[in-house]
Amino acid sequence: MKFRKIDDTKFQCILYQEDMRNFNISMEDFLRNDATKIHELLDIVIEKAYEQIGVDMDGTVMSLQLVPQPNQSLLLTVSGKKEDGVLQSIGSEYSGNLGIRGADRFKTAEEMAKHAFSVPVFFRFESLEDFEKLSVSIPKVTGVFNALYKGEDGDYYLLIERKNLAENKYVTLITNILEYSEIFTSQELEIAYIKEHGEVIFKTNAINSARKYCG
Repeated sequence: MKFRKIDDTKFQCILYQEDMRNFNISMEDFLRNDATKIHELLDIVIEKAYEQIGVDMDGTVMSLQLVPQPNQSLLLTVSGKKEDGVLQSIGSEYSGNLGIRGADRFKTAEEMAKHAFSVPVFFRFESLEDFEKLSVSIPKVTGVFNALYKGEDGDYYLLIERKNLAENKYVTLITNILEYSEIFTSQELEIAYIKEHGEVIFKTNAINSARKYCG
């Protein structure tokens, strides 16, 4: 572990692969939001942060942010705020920058598209057939980066990232995609995990490439 103090109630910690093995936690535990393991790790991190850099998180409401690093380590940012001596449960509070998880936060495709207008988003398809149906049902896609992965769970994941597509056309595209899939995530940690562990079906231009095979 390596610590860096930001202020009296905020610090960062690099968690290396060896640390994760020693503390019996894995990337999959974070993705599954294993509250027990995350809390156990957080207790250790907070204790060591106090010992090594003098940050005392006692009596604070805390949030945890995780960002994967190129060398398979994790950057943990722990922030605290004094609030009547009550410690908030971390639960699923970890996220990447501007992360979203699941479709339940958005009532319409337009609301979702505007929220994630400038961040990558993964959509989950239950089968390759569903993705193929999408690819032949919409016009040629331009102004958007898109790639397709097969996950370890057997589902298919379409990564969408707007480049220069007009907002109204982007909303239309999202609406069409949601007819055949569901929003999975825009959290950096989960996106990085799928990219690393998923099978690449189309590295780029996935929708248009599938049209050629299925059209």
